[in-house]
Amino acid sequence: MIIWLNGPFGGGKTTTAAELDALLPEVVVFDPEKIGEAIVPALSAVETVRDFQDWRPWRELVVAALASVDRYTGRTIVAPQTVVVEQYWDEITAGLDAAGVEVRAFTLDCTPDEHERRIANDHVTNATIEEIKIHDGGVGWRRHRAPDYRAALPWLRTRTEVIDTTALRPVEVAREIATRAALTEPVT
Repeated sequence: MIIWLNGPFGGGKTTTAAELDALLPEVVVFDPEKIGEAIVPALSAVETVRDFQDWRPWRELVVAALASVDRYTGRTIVAPQTVVVEQYWDEITAGLDAAGVEVRAFTLDCTPDEHERRIANDHVTNATIEEIKIHDGGVGWRRHRAPDYRAALPWLRTRTEVIDTTALRPVEVAREIATRAALTEPVT
C-alpha cells in the first residue's frame, strides 16, 4: 500500500513522513521528488517546464518506481509529494491501480497563515542562493505555488482524505494517518 501525502509545498509532508517512519518501523519512505531531481539534467535540455511533474516521464517513472518498491519490499510506502494538477494525479493513481497497488491518499491542509509560518521557519529558508537555484525550491517556490495548491483543494477533497494540520504537531498528524490507514491502534 502507498500512503501518499499531498498538501501545500512546505506544509509538512516530509516531516510527517519522517514521523510515520519513526512511528511504524515497517514503512518505507520513498520521495517522488528524487525522481524529478534525477531527470532534470536529461529532460531540461529537451523541454523547458515550470515543474518536473509536467514531464510525462516523471509521472511514469513514479508509478514504475512505487510499484517496484511495493513488490520488492511488501511494505507500506509513504510518498510525500504535492500534486496539484488533477490530470497528473489521475495518471499516477490509475497507473498504480493498474499495477495492483492500493493508494491511501491524505492531504495535509493548513490555513494560509500557518502555511506561511511553516515556510518562514523551514530550514530551506537558510539555504544558499545557489542551493535554491539548483533545486528550484526554497521559500520563493513554496510561496509562488501556494495559489496552485489552494486552487486544487476542491478536487483534492474528493480524491483524498483531508486532515487539517493547522493546530497539530507532525507526530499527531502521523498518528492520525496511521490510525485512519489501520496501520496502528488508535493512540489515546
